[in-house]
Amino acid sequence: MNKITTAIAASTLLVGLAGAATTAQASVWSSTKVEGLYGQDYARGFNGADKDEAIFTIANATGFTWGDTYFFADVTNINHADDTSGTHLEFGPRYRFFKPENNSVIKGVYGIVQADMTSNKFTTKIVKMAGGSLDWNVSGFKFVKTHLQYRDDPTKDGSSVQFNLVWSKDFTISDENFSFEGFLDWTSGEGEGFTSHANLLMQPQVLWHANKSFAVGVEYQYWKNRLGIKGRNESVPQIMVRWTF
Repeated sequence: MNKITTAIAASTLLVGLAGAATTAQASVWSSTKVEGLYGQDYARGFNGADKDEAIFTIANATGFTWGDTYFFADVTNINHADDTSGTHLEFGPRYRFFKPENNSVIKGVYGIVQADMTSNKFTTKIVKMAGGSLDWNVSGFKFVKTHLQYRDDPTKDGSSVQFNLVWSKDFTISDENFSFEGFLDWTSGEGEGFTSHANLLMQPQVLWHANKSFAVGVEYQYWKNRLGIKGRNESVPQIMVRWTF
């Protein structure tokens, strides 16, 4: 079994286990997405050289009476079986402490913990995070969420702070259904002398929804100081296909 098959199998197994756990906990709602993306000129080659990549993503979001969970797994560079960039997994449950009255600017106040796992030929690590999260009541948006977390990378000295913004908005053009979705992550520098520099990752998406399950569109990835490497920046449009169930 090659690296890609192993990574995809592990990702699918984890989602299956997460799904079984959520079923056991009597979830209020759940959504699972499988995505394929392709882009060119990522700063992924040796010393940041341009490289084309195909990416496989599987994600699950589940809501409970007490809060929600979010999980995703990315397997990158699946178009090069002998040179895969590896797998990145994130799992983040949130516990709701407070739900304001209807029409409040803030829809919910949460505590959040998160584990980010990265595995490739260069490193295998789990980054631990914890902090607070807010759901915002923004007119016209399905949801807008912000997280502010303490972050500890075991391969770096010290710690850092990460801010996340996540959003989703549905809209129509000539009776066709579209969505504007995405996230923004900002992470402060970490390590003695900031061996990992502050970096900004942003991935807005525009998708056309043919039906409730199938969607196609584009995602734009902008990553300043990718992986904390000063001066290594990405600016890549990606073709995207999604199946939701």
